[in-house]
Amino acid sequence: MSTPSVRRGGGDGPGQPAPWRIATFNIRHGLGRDGRVDLARTARAIAALRADAIGLQEVDVAYGPRSGHEDQASRLAELLGWEVAFGAALDLPPLRPDGPRRRYGVALLTPHALTGPVMHALPAHPGAPARHEPRGVLHAQVTRADGDALDLLVTHLDNDLPEHRTAEVLGILRRAEGITGPAVLLGDLNAAPHRPELAPLAAAGWWEAADALRGPGRGLRELPVLSALTGSPARPTHPARVPVRRIDSLWVRGAVDVLDLATGPLTDSDHRPVVATLRTRTTLHVHGPGPEPRTVCDLD
Repeated sequence: MSTPSVRRGGGDGPGQPAPWRIATFNIRHGLGRDGRVDLARTARAIAALRADAIGLQEVDVAYGPRSGHEDQASRLAELLGWEVAFGAALDLPPLRPDGPRRRYGVALLTPHALTGPVMHALPAHPGAPARHEPRGVLHAQVTRADGDALDLLVTHLDNDLPEHRTAEVLGILRRAEGITGPAVLLGDLNAAPHRPELAPLAAAGWWEAADALRGPGRGLRELPVLSALTGSPARPTHPARVPVRRIDSLWVRGAVDVLDLATGPLTDSDHRPVVATLRTRTTLHVHGPGPEPRTVCDLD
């Protein structure tokens, strides 16, 4: 397993692609501490991260009364003026015969070109009690105007049993086998990066962004209290007001360097967002003019 080279900051050298800012954020279907769902507020929080792409978890699409039956993925894309792909992990029959199906899952938003989105179902552990809800991973490629591209995988792992998370991680690795370029896995993994159920990621050549930035080995600095006091990039993310668990993270694989990692400020969600600054080490991709701009790519 090769170690990503570490470069902390610095300007763009000759022939170097510009850095990427990639974020993950569990938005809790826009529900704030005031008990209101306010997608305009969520969109402002997303815009403040200045991301090139952001993966969202707990996104409702016509799910029900709790979010006003709104297509939250489309609405956030409209508010930001970005492209979006939505992947439903939970897909339920409509409340009325002529109504839309009620869906809930993950989304990927970007101001750049978004191509090839696919939502893959993830397996449960056959020997564990049934999951409360199915899980999946959304895979798409984001390409900037300069031709630099990243494959992004957005997921939200089981929040109950490590056995299910292990099975889901193995499912993600199977789906990622065909990716040949730089890739980033991001999401609410419901487990700290050094938990055993995430170990298959490291064994398959993925690096958690904080480890790629500082080198492997957690020691005492991985403890939430100490990481906050020392300014470590490994900052806890949940619950948002007084975070004690680092369950939202980004993992990189291939020719990509981690330049910086930051946990975002308190928002109205119960999670804090996480933003990684990355740079690819590959020759710039050569593409044609690309697809016509799209507002929404919706995946059933």
